[in-house]
Amino acid sequence: MTQRSLKTTIADRPVTVQMGWDARLQYHFMVIDFDDSDDDEPLYSNLSDESAGLAGQLKYFAKKARSFGIEIPQAMLAKLQTDEALNLGNATSTFDATGIERQE
Repeated sequence: MTQRSLKTTIADRPVTVQMGWDARLQYHFMVIDFDDSDDDEPLYSNLSDESAGLAGQLKYFAKKARSFGIEIPQAMLAKLQTDEALNLGNATSTFDATGIERQE
């Protein structure tokens, strides 16, 4: 499973958006969570979103992120599309809000 993270903020609180491609299950996923929260439940998870279904699509997730005031950088979406096209199983990187990627 690939993991692409976006570090950003919502209302001046640090947030991480984690997205990726699950090669084994053949779908994208997305989780949004406050970095400074001890709550076990994330702000958003595709697993709790019946509208996303298990086979989550990037376009749906980008729109869902916008509903939280988060814009997923095009560079991150392109990386996720490549992950799917190559059926990658193990890669991580972090993006900032401007779309700059850092390999981990």
